[in-house]
Amino acid sequence: MEKLIIDKDLTKQTLDWILNKKNRDTYLNLLEDNSRSHNFSSNEEEFINSLGLSYTSIEIVGQIILSHYDLDLETPTSSFFHNRISWHPNGSEEKPNRSDNLKEKIAIRFNVMLQKPQKGGLPIINGKEYNPETNEVWLEVRGINRAGFTSIGGRKNMVLLSIEYHIDEKIAKEKGWLHPDCKAIESSPIWNKNNHYNEDKYYPYINDIPKIDTSKFAEEDAAARAEKIKELVLELYDEGTPPVRINQIRKILEYAPKEQIS
Repeated sequence: MEKLIIDKDLTKQTLDWILNKKNRDTYLNLLEDNSRSHNFSSNEEEFINSLGLSYTSIEIVGQIILSHYDLDLETPTSSFFHNRISWHPNGSEEKPNRSDNLKEKIAIRFNVMLQKPQKGGLPIINGKEYNPETNEVWLEVRGINRAGFTSIGGRKNMVLLSIEYHIDEKIAKEKGWLHPDCKAIESSPIWNKNNHYNEDKYYPYINDIPKIDTSKFAEEDAAARAEKIKELVLELYDEGTPPVRINQIRKILEYAPKEQIS
């Protein structure tokens, strides 16, 4: 799949806000390795905006990601994680870990590298390191694979925007993010992030090449997706649509298949 690079005009306000030490020290939670972060949901939109951040910009980034990966634009964020802005200084690292799932849902996290550190900070996904560009989005199947990042070095720190969604198990299999024979996800400790289950036995993996024929899934989902895009186009040209919402819709449609917009 083609790389997704988020426009800097959508992330600059968030990055500048986090790089302000007063903002970090006042509003972000201090972690054990001196990193700082804050998780928030749509319920905190008013609070996030009051801090000088733009919740709308962050929401648009999420919509662009969902559109790029051909996911339902109304996919819910993970109830355990939602959105996170984070700052990671020299010496910070994250040991590989996984997220909790819900029944029949897989936790999929998308990260945006708002600022790359001088050294290190390389994502580790299922034991392999990855080197993303600035503002590049990378995907972690956090409900299955363990993910983290290498130790950061130098004076330039790492800044991330992360959004985690709960994706239907069926869709995860369609995308090749979960083996089609993988045992169904239940409300069971076997799928808890702290459980050391046998990964070979339960067939989890992530790969750019799906392991099953996705044509059936694509046919089933195409109509619903086209209808959603049609609704956005109609809203775009409605005289009563506010300017802020118009700009939001335009950003989302930039990443939608052109044949579905016409």
